[in-house]
Amino acid sequence: MYLLFCLKGMVELKLFFNPKNEVDITGLNNKATVQDFFDAVDEFLTENPLPCETCKEHCCKGRFKINMDSVSARRMSKGNVKRLIPKLFIDMGQDKLEIFLIAGHKQCRQLDGLGRCLKYKERPASCRTYICIPQSKCYKILDAAIVAELHHAMRAEYLDTVINDPATPRAAVDPAKALREEIVSASSVYGCNHYSEILIKDCVRSEFAHSNVSAEDVSFFQEVLSKEDI
Repeated sequence: MYLLFCLKGMVELKLFFNPKNEVDITGLNNKATVQDFFDAVDEFLTENPLPCETCKEHCCKGRFKINMDSVSARRMSKGNVKRLIPKLFIDMGQDKLEIFLIAGHKQCRQLDGLGRCLKYKERPASCRTYICIPQSKCYKILDAAIVAELHHAMRAEYLDTVINDPATPRAAVDPAKALREEIVSASSVYGCNHYSEILIKDCVRSEFAHSNVSAEDVSFFQEVLSKEDI
């Protein structure tokens, strides 16, 4: 009886092709984590490899940008994020702070000569969720929400290094601290070391400027969640 209870309580997300031949997801519930989603994507892609040889998308081939996320940055830098910061493309403007692994015309630093990822196991969320085949509305919502939330937390990670860097001009420290506090107060994932610590439901929200989904998307997700939750 105890084993049966444990099995029922286990989270098991699955990706599948729906009747519209879109990549869809099932098994969502309030305990589902970002790691569960990434595992489901990896399993699906193992069983359904993407047509990379004939694909005309820009992933790994041309101009693109990859949003860096805080968990991936910690993994790629072996826990020392400030080591990775100088290698990130940073675009700063008025009321704007964006952090990318790569952007513009350059090639991703983590690709080898054949376009293969050298940091595949530590790759950012935006790489983990990217698929160049049609996706269901639910998949698109999870993709947009998770990537945006993790990227938002990366902004605070970057500002942590700026604030603690002795080379940062003193006049820039207080504004950086203020921006950091603003980001952290609106983040649901800042400080998390693993994707398994982050609940999907905490990422799908629309009330903050950095959120990449609409109130309508959040409502749709809640409907899906209520139907599938254990």
